[in-house]
Amino acid sequence: MAEIGIFNTIDLAPLGRMLTENVQQSSLFLFSEPLRLRAGNAISRIIERIDRLRRRVQIWNTGTRAPVLYLTVFLLAVLLRSLFLIFIDTPILFYKYPFFAERLASGADIGDRLVDLSPFYLYLLAFLRRFFGIDWHDLKVLQGLIGAFNCLLILKLGTLVFNKKGRAIGFLAAFLYAAYGNLIVLETTLEPEIYVLLFNLLCILSLHSAGERFFSFRHILFSGIFAGLSIITKANSLLILPLGILWLLFSSSSVRPFSRRVSAACLFAGSALLIVFSVTARNYVKLNDIVLVTADAGKVFYHGNGKGASALEGTGLPDEGFAEEGAAEPDYAHVLFRKTANWLSGKALSPSEASKFWFQKTLEDIRSDFNAYAIRQMKKLFYFFNDYEMHDVASAYLEYKRVLSLPAFRFGIISALGLTGMLFSLKGFRHLFLIYGMVCLYIFSGLLFLMQSRYRTPAVPYLCLFAGAAVFKLREFLIAKKLKTAALSILLVCFFWVLGNWIYRGEIVRTDRWQTATRIYYQMEALPLFKRGHYGKAVVNLDRCLALEPNFAPAYNLRGKILAVTGDYGSSERDFKQVIRLSPDMAEGFKNIGFLYLLKGDRTKAAENLSKAAALAPGDLKVQKAINELR
Repeated sequence: MAEIGIFNTIDLAPLGRMLTENVQQSSLFLFSEPLRLRAGNAISRIIERIDRLRRRVQIWNTGTRAPVLYLTVFLLAVLLRSLFLIFIDTPILFYKYPFFAERLASGADIGDRLVDLSPFYLYLLAFLRRFFGIDWHDLKVLQGLIGAFNCLLILKLGTLVFNKKGRAIGFLAAFLYAAYGNLIVLETTLEPEIYVLLFNLLCILSLHSAGERFFSFRHILFSGIFAGLSIITKANSLLILPLGILWLLFSSSSVRPFSRRVSAACLFAGSALLIVFSVTARNYVKLNDIVLVTADAGKVFYHGNGKGASALEGTGLPDEGFAEEGAAEPDYAHVLFRKTANWLSGKALSPSEASKFWFQKTLEDIRSDFNAYAIRQMKKLFYFFNDYEMHDVASAYLEYKRVLSLPAFRFGIISALGLTGMLFSLKGFRHLFLIYGMVCLYIFSGLLFLMQSRYRTPAVPYLCLFAGAAVFKLREFLIAKKLKTAALSILLVCFFWVLGNWIYRGEIVRTDRWQTATRIYYQMEALPLFKRGHYGKAVVNLDRCLALEPNFAPAYNLRGKILAVTGDYGSSERDFKQVIRLSPDMAEGFKNIGFLYLLKGDRTKAAENLSKAAALAPGDLKVQKAINELR
């Protein structure tokens, strides 16, 4: 395969020298100089070994040394993920799934929170905790290794679907995927996205293999099992079922009898739904409610399309952040949405009924202002291909900002190359139907729900394959000296990049300012510092937060608490009054200013404000006790 010669033009030596020097000389890492030197030397040795493997790729033209190519890809992916975990990863965990997994592992009942969580990921973590006592930081390493394994699946898929050019295109796609910085962030966040990517790739590989092997029912059965596992990991993977059925019925080889195609489609859908219905049965037994997988579809639909939603950031309940901060469980928004649905409907709703309520509420919002909805959908489509990564997990956002300073691939270049590759590959649409379908599937999912980073990430492997096809096609143009065609192709890539990254740029800048203020300065800096008693540093970060977002009530509230503790009652009172002004329907401001007046000895004002707090939060025992003592 002469195409493999493209790999031999890659020189890893400069990369090795750059990484080694950065690690050994950087003052950003909190390690001693000897340790930095040893780490740099270790990295240099690993890259030298990868480079030696790379130099041996030239003998793969005979097709005899494919395992070395896979090993090269895997080692490169492992190296990049190891560097991330050592130097960028934050020690603060997103504790949603570990919290509930620990409860399940101890035999506790988590009630209707069961339908707020990915069934596969929840039970996987509970299993690992109960039987292996896994440390949650070690789980990040495991998920990084799964991410490296996904690179091998992309290489294999590229080899299958792009025929003679497949190995070269698959290698390029796997390289883009391995070095996509934000993907590594998501792999090491304790969320289920990495397993969605794994099961989807295995499903598409099995489906394509089934089509190439005269409808091997073994491959069809496995494809259905992997589709089912993907669905119980993330429910929007249900969209894979119609894609797989269409492929089996119409897009694979036409020489097979239609009855055999129908049998294959039924086997695929049936094996997937058998896994899904096992979760449905669990939900009915546990909660006496018919919930297919999870009951958060209505909530997420409202986030992305309800009144006040933007194309980048979903809308929520008023003062949702305050309520979540005071909750005993992580990700308490699910409970808040059910409670709000109960209150607005005037009756107790089951989880499935609450989800239906939010679907209906969102549809009412859409009908009331359809023009705003249409504009928002258009923006979502542009944002799907945008370079900016929208994270709703604070630690992931902080890591993403750190990754931006590194020479890693970003989504903007992958999507621009991917769109170009999709145009170049249109002649093979029938053969590449599953790859095109997976990209379109997650565009549709983002338009339907949210266009945040983790909602578009499952499309990345398939965009990388098309991006690899685009790079390979550009190389062919240059070798054939079709310089005009090559130049036009490069201009097309630039056009797609500009189209996706500069339209609606102002909204991205505003959103990033909000994210920096609330996710980094408040959640990742001020809150942990406050809990450790570092009040001065916490105030510095709260000041930074409020300089960017002067109407962020939780920052005033936390700063007011710190100022009260440190004896600056006047400034504390001003901050609590700001909380009341910005969030008049929340008890937090009235409660804290009430206790501040108690400290100052003003019992009249204390009783007045604590009474208002009690009216807004009648279950707050601390407030009730203070009111009783004041009487």
